[in-house]
Amino acid sequence: MSGRKADTLIPMGEKKEGIITKGVGGTYSVRCPDGEMRLCQIRGGIRRSGMIPLVGDKVITGDSGDPDIPFVIERILTRKNFLVRPPLANIDNLFLVFSCADPSPDLKLLDKMLIICSKLDIRPVVLFSKRDMDPDGCDALYRIYSEAGINCMSVSRDTGPDTEFFSAITSGCLSGFAGPSGVGKSTICNILLGNEISVVGEISERLKRGKHTTRHVELFEYGDGFITDTPGFTSLDLFDVGVIYNDVAGGYPEIQRASLECRFDDCRHIRERDCNVRAMTGKGIDEGRYGRYREFYEYLYERRPNNAGGYR
Repeated sequence: MSGRKADTLIPMGEKKEGIITKGVGGTYSVRCPDGEMRLCQIRGGIRRSGMIPLVGDKVITGDSGDPDIPFVIERILTRKNFLVRPPLANIDNLFLVFSCADPSPDLKLLDKMLIICSKLDIRPVVLFSKRDMDPDGCDALYRIYSEAGINCMSVSRDTGPDTEFFSAITSGCLSGFAGPSGVGKSTICNILLGNEISVVGEISERLKRGKHTTRHVELFEYGDGFITDTPGFTSLDLFDVGVIYNDVAGGYPEIQRASLECRFDDCRHIRERDCNVRAMTGKGIDEGRYGRYREFYEYLYERRPNNAGGYR
């Protein structure tokens, strides 16, 4: 007798496609379209390829023959996009949460995140929280960004998030929440999901920064889609996702529209003659937004690669 009689008792399942909802210590939770959750490890071939499965990856799973972890990830399907920090793949929407007050909104950080979203083909939604603390300031920011062509909403602590708004955007999608600490990302997620997905700390009175950090990325079902908190997104540098100077305008749809009337097709909107973008600044293009566009553009232009493979 082989001594492996118990192997015949291991339930055998079919190969199924699914999405990784959580990964801890080399073990991955995969949700299949029929609702089955599969606990998986990865095939040696994937491990040897150096491709690391990420939360959000769409994968093909099969039987492992191991009763403790009964399934394996056999193949990772083509990614739409991915982030290394946080480790997340196939993001459709990103809710960029910035408070109107306490802490004050970091608009340079917000614009940087919009540039990254454009580079990675992620649809951004700017969510201004704590409107009740500064209604006029919040309304002014809402006006600037919505008139730029960016989807926006505002949230007050006394009214909470508009669930119909979120449901319409997140339907069938993987949606993340990102923003500085202390702006209410996790609180909003908790309200939407009806349970606590992360510990929310108080704001440091001295530093005006949130004390809590979400420790790992995990997808939570919301309607027919998924939502997740995205720790670490705000610390990404533009170079981390391959942004170059020509990509900066992607975070500024109002500049892209105005540039169609510039004299030169390759106008940088910095010092060129007959630049419609500069002419429209203060007359349809917010001066602060334009100033940040210039700052990002010039920073990346000065550090563009040279022909020798280094940087200028």
